[in-house]
Amino acid sequence: MNPTLVIGRVEARGISRRRWFLALLVLGAALIVAGAVLAGTRNGLAAIDTMRSWTAGVYLVGGLLVAGTLGASTVNRDADGGWVGMQVAAGIPRVTVALARIAGRLVALVALFAIWIVIAAICSAAIGQGGDWPLFVHGLAMLENMVLVLVTAALCSVALGPVASAIVAIFFYVSCLSLVNLMAAVNDGVIGTAWSGLIEGLYLLFPRAITSPMLSEMQGRGAAGVAGAQLEINSNIVIVPAASWLTVLWTLLWCAVIAVAAALSFRRRAIS
Repeated sequence: MNPTLVIGRVEARGISRRRWFLALLVLGAALIVAGAVLAGTRNGLAAIDTMRSWTAGVYLVGGLLVAGTLGASTVNRDADGGWVGMQVAAGIPRVTVALARIAGRLVALVALFAIWIVIAAICSAAIGQGGDWPLFVHGLAMLENMVLVLVTAALCSVALGPVASAIVAIFFYVSCLSLVNLMAAVNDGVIGTAWSGLIEGLYLLFPRAITSPMLSEMQGRGAAGVAGAQLEINSNIVIVPAASWLTVLWTLLWCAVIAVAAALSFRRRAIS
C-alpha cells in the first residue's frame, strides 16, 4: 500500500482519538447549539445575526486553536520522541513522511469543520432559518483560512517548538487578514498614497485571508462579533469585500507551496 496513505490514515485516526481534539470538537458544537438556542429567543434579523455571529466565532477561535495545535506538532514532538525516526528508518523518504503527516492533520481539520458546519445547518433549520447557505459558505471560507494556519505551523515545527510554531502561524494569519483589510481601505481611498503602493505590493505577493460574503455584510454593520469587528480607519468605516475566486485559488496555491516547503525543510532536520 502507498506509504503516504498509510501514514496519513494513521495520523488522522490517532488525532481523532486525542482528548484535546475531541474536547474542542464537542465544545465548538456545544457553543453552536447554545448560539442557536439564544437565536431562537429573538426575532427577525437579530435572530439571524445571533446564530451567524456565534457560529462564526466558533469557526475563528476554535479553528485557530485546532489548526495551530495540529500544525505545530507535525514534526517536532514525534521527531524528538523517535516515531518519525522509525518511519524514516523503514525506508520511507523524509519528504513523503512529512507530507503524509501534514495530510493526516488536514483530514482531521476538515472532518472537524465538516461536523461543525453540519451541526450549524441543523441548528439553523431547527430555529426556522433554513440551512443558511451564507453560513455554510462562511464555514468553507474559514476552513481554507485554517488550512493556511495549519501548514504554516507545520513549516515552523521543523525548526521551532510546538508553542512557538502555533504562535507564529496565528500571527502570520493575522498579518494576511490585516493585508486584506488594508487593501480594502486603499480601494476606498482612506489611506494615503504614500502607503498604498507598499500595501498593494504585499497584498499581491502574500496569501490572503478569505472573507466570506456573510462576514463582509455583517462586519459592515458591526454585527459580526468576535469573528470580525467593524473596520474603521481614519474615522472612516471600511467595508471589506468578499474574497474573489482568484483570492481563493491564490491562497490555496500558497497553502500547497508552504506544505511542500515544510516537507523539503524536514530533510535537514535531525531526528531521533
